[in-house]
Amino acid sequence: MPAKRRRVPPSRPSTTVSTNTPITSSPSPSKKPKTNRYKTSRSIWTSTEDWDTLVTESALSTSSISTRAPRPRGLHSLVKCATDAAGRGFKRLWEQGEVVADGEVVVGPGKGWREAWLYLPDHLKEGVRDRIFRWWGGYLTLQLIHELFSIPPRLILPGELLPSISKADYLKTLIPTSSSQSHYTHLILTHASSATDIGLAGLIYHLPDLEVINLKGCTLAGSRTVQTIMERCGSLKRVNLKGTKVGEKEVGALLRKFGKQLEGLKVDDIVFENINETFDSGPYPSLRHLCLPGKVLNPPTSDFRSRARIMGHSIGYPHPRPTPDSSIIQWSQFSDTFPALTHLYLPGLLIPEDTIINLTPHTLIKLSIGPQGPPVPVSTIIRIVESQSNTLKSIHLGNLLPLPVKPSQGWGFDILGEKLKRCEKLEEFRLQADAHGSKDVMCDQAMGRCSDLVYGPGLAGPWRRTLKRLSLQVPQGISAFSFLPVESDNQSQTQICPLEQLDLPSADIDDTALLARALTHFPNLRSLDLSGTTITDDDMKVVLEGCGLLSRVDLTSCRGINVRHRRNIFKALEKE
Repeated sequence: MPAKRRRVPPSRPSTTVSTNTPITSSPSPSKKPKTNRYKTSRSIWTSTEDWDTLVTESALSTSSISTRAPRPRGLHSLVKCATDAAGRGFKRLWEQGEVVADGEVVVGPGKGWREAWLYLPDHLKEGVRDRIFRWWGGYLTLQLIHELFSIPPRLILPGELLPSISKADYLKTLIPTSSSQSHYTHLILTHASSATDIGLAGLIYHLPDLEVINLKGCTLAGSRTVQTIMERCGSLKRVNLKGTKVGEKEVGALLRKFGKQLEGLKVDDIVFENINETFDSGPYPSLRHLCLPGKVLNPPTSDFRSRARIMGHSIGYPHPRPTPDSSIIQWSQFSDTFPALTHLYLPGLLIPEDTIINLTPHTLIKLSIGPQGPPVPVSTIIRIVESQSNTLKSIHLGNLLPLPVKPSQGWGFDILGEKLKRCEKLEEFRLQADAHGSKDVMCDQAMGRCSDLVYGPGLAGPWRRTLKRLSLQVPQGISAFSFLPVESDNQSQTQICPLEQLDLPSADIDDTALLARALTHFPNLRSLDLSGTTITDDDMKVVLEGCGLLSRVDLTSCRGINVRHRRNIFKALEKE
């Protein structure tokens, strides 16, 4: 059988022919010069500009926080200086006790520390412990924490600072000795995400005299833990179960067992299906600190939840269901069930418009409704602030739903601003709208045009005498003129504003130079967040000269700041 002939493809004709030069034979493919047929985009590898210019003009959002040692509020005592030194030098002091001979450890580390630790009073040990947790949390083992830092009456185990706690499956090592178990009244075990429900229950079982239990962030805590609390901790007064698996059934059992003596209850992410059964042990005369999910009385319909579960997301926030008339808890009679509230947290509050939340007049100290979550009717906030203006010290608001009036009338934001202005004891105010919108057209429009009416009157009035922390994250531009002092007949010119923390992340500031001069009127300022703004090096120089107590400045994504200065703004300006 004859072999098949291989088909030779025809040669590709030349695409460009010059009329002025004679036609010559093309070089062989192996001798053709290699050319890059792809267009190279401009990048840090191909640009001829220097690195500083590239990073400054880019949209890099690497965290750029400048810090320095906090400035003292007064003359430091010998106790504070010694406590700070012991905390910072713990690792070196601990390892000094190790003795090695012939390559073997004869005396283990920590001998000298243990001997000195025995003679230190408990009230001084607590300060040293807190600093060691802060600086050397990753160095500490469970056994070391148990032996040295279990100091009655508070067993403090912050998982966010101690990796050995956050990763521990079993907590048997942390159980105090039988002779000291009755001395513990507080258990602060937070963010121990690996601790099992049985392990947490076992630890609580050996601490029968607990009055305060904080298990925030212990994601596996559930029914066994709650059952042990009910059986063993008869003196319980406060419990924090945020971020756990505890459900409505366990909350109802806790309220029936401790409702009359309970002073604090914090839960979240719980869907309450049967309010009358869960809160049938009310009223709760001693409950002062209360945190409930914002959808507790007006949960969305089951159809909305099923659609959101199928789609994986929702276009907008759900519509709240009206509170049934048969419910034993009504917003309009909230004070009947909780008459002694001083701290109220309702994250993600979902309520119908024109809802009235009645609280016992002039008892509330802290109100937190936000950030994020559905827009809250501004009329509801107005009524709460109006009845609590004499006592409120901390207010945290998120998205606000305007009144159905003309935009020229302020959408009700001006009324809220005047009510807030009367809070002459206010020390903390936060107004934080969603960065990507509230999913409500009216809310976004009102927040983008009238947010300044909420905080402006207070800043120009009595807040300058009391406010210590201010955080504004709103879609509307911020006027630097709002921070300038306003002289009045009833305000002394020598009055110093006590503001210590100012957060303006991603703020659209109209005049950064004027803002810098205005901030010099806050000599007590210690923390400043200007990330994402157009502040410049010259502006920061003015701020640092006028605010000598500043110890933390966030300049992330500030293109007006030299990229080499963003993390070292203090050292950079000191050299100039």
